Amino acid sequence: MKKCILLLFILCLAGCKEDIPEPESFGFELEAKAATHSSQAKTEVTVRHIVQGSQVYVECIAPGITFTSGKTGKKGKIVVSVDGKRFNEYHTAAFVIKGLNKGIHHVKLDIVANDNKSLGLQKQFYITIP
Repeated sequence: MKKCILLLFILCLAGCKEDIPEPESFGFELEAKAATHSSQAKTEVTVRHIVQGSQVYVECIAPGITFTSGKTGKKGKIVVSVDGKRFNEYHTAAFVIKGLNKGIHHVKLDIVANDNKSLGLQKQFYITIP
């Protein structure tokens, strides 16, 4: 058993030798590209979702938007539409969509201000309920 572990360790070390990445130079051009990407990323919404049974667990990250009353930033809420019909609204960044029927559903998330004015942030995705 010890020989197998030793052999595995040696193989891992030998495999890492060939793929050593070369260092990158950080010139003015790369910094300019990074600056434009970071400004675009600030307005981009990131959504992660997991389907378990008939429930969909959703996490929504919107830079500069807060969904709780105790924090600073633009106050907002998430309006969820399923298959073109308004489903519910949530005041938290993570929530669970419950009670969906079996089949494929189109989910749309709109981030709006508390007075229902659009902030121009939305994501759409498809889910399959088994």
